[in-house]
Amino acid sequence: MKGIKNYFLVILIFSYFSTISQTNTGSPYSLNELGEINFTGNVSYQSMGGIDASIDSIEFNINNPSSLAKIKTTNYLIGTFYKSSSLSNNSLKENIKTSNINYIAIGIPVKNFGFGFGVLPYSSVGFNLQTTEEYNDANSINQRLFGADGNINKAFLSVGIPFFKYVSLGASANYNFGKFNYERFNLMDGVNYGVFSNSSSEITGFTYNFSSNLLIPLKNDLTLSILYSLYPEGELDSFNIESLYTSNASSITLESLGDFVDIDLDSRGLENTKLPVPKKSIYSIGLEKKNSWFFGAQYENKLSSGFENVFLNIKNVTYRDANSISFGGYFIPDSSSLVSYWKRIKYRFGIKNDKKSIIVNNLPINQFSLNLGLGLPIAGLSKANLGLEIGKIGDDDLIKENYFSLRLGLSLNDVWFIKRKYN
Repeated sequence: MKGIKNYFLVILIFSYFSTISQTNTGSPYSLNELGEINFTGNVSYQSMGGIDASIDSIEFNINNPSSLAKIKTTNYLIGTFYKSSSLSNNSLKENIKTSNINYIAIGIPVKNFGFGFGVLPYSSVGFNLQTTEEYNDANSINQRLFGADGNINKAFLSVGIPFFKYVSLGASANYNFGKFNYERFNLMDGVNYGVFSNSSSEITGFTYNFSSNLLIPLKNDLTLSILYSLYPEGELDSFNIESLYTSNASSITLESLGDFVDIDLDSRGLENTKLPVPKKSIYSIGLEKKNSWFFGAQYENKLSSGFENVFLNIKNVTYRDANSISFGGYFIPDSSSLVSYWKRIKYRFGIKNDKKSIIVNNLPINQFSLNLGLGLPIAGLSKANLGLEIGKIGDDDLIKENYFSLRLGLSLNDVWFIKRKYN
């Protein structure tokens, strides 16, 4: 059994790091703060609109470290996704497809607490944009941002402990690491040469998050779950480099590049900068009948209005405090059914309305999504979790992004690896 477990872990780790450099988004709204912040939880919780108040003793919640206090068996998690987006405005339309591993994690119960660790993509950048600015002298500057890509990944260690009879507490330490690449091309009418800038930021640093969960037993086998999670304000280190090229063409190609110069960022105080991580609070509540149904609501608030990336100065982009509200749950027709597999499936649903922090050209950006999912029993306590998300970001006044995302998550438990004995 030990050899099988080790083999399983090697495959998972290799799979993640073989895809870790891939960009997880193609959305222009990945200009947002540290990029497009990925939903870092399990597929099963994603399919309920991200409601973290639901507690499962079989599968721990990556977003809720206090859930580790309740797990009963060692839990192996892996999630993947496929996303298809349609971007449009009044004149243009483009389709973008992305896919990658979403998380790899392990939760382990011990005598008086539980702990877990894993790795996942925290945020992503990936966009191609073109803007035009006209001046009073009738000259214009076309600024093209293209080839922007990169991820910030997160490796985490979490602990959950019971506190009194109905309370559990949890904490996570997260090491963030990754790289963003940006490319710009500036061309002024009447000028033969354009300027191409190639810049990158290597990002590292620690962040922390905490959670507390109150479970109140009620009559008729009902449980009221109340969750509070805190992501304190922090900052990440950014090591930046930038080079400038000249081109004698109106469109940039590798063949048209001329001389290049490395910019002395150190003398400008831009070689080593700090990226603020805004404070975020999560309030979640839900009512559950064990192995039957759950329904909950969640509110998130992020203090992102003061965000600033002093190295990457993008015009017409500002920030505001962000918040979101979600509703979701699950139901199981008959968890103990011996004759119908479909009655033992966990059917999940959720909706989420997200007021994002980014403001483009004085236009606020909002996101709405609908989530559906299935929890399919596969062996013992293990499950295959399927999820579908349909949503939209922005509107026709800027760029409207319609998308759907398919997700697959495996939640495998110790019994999955037990060798069966036959007489």
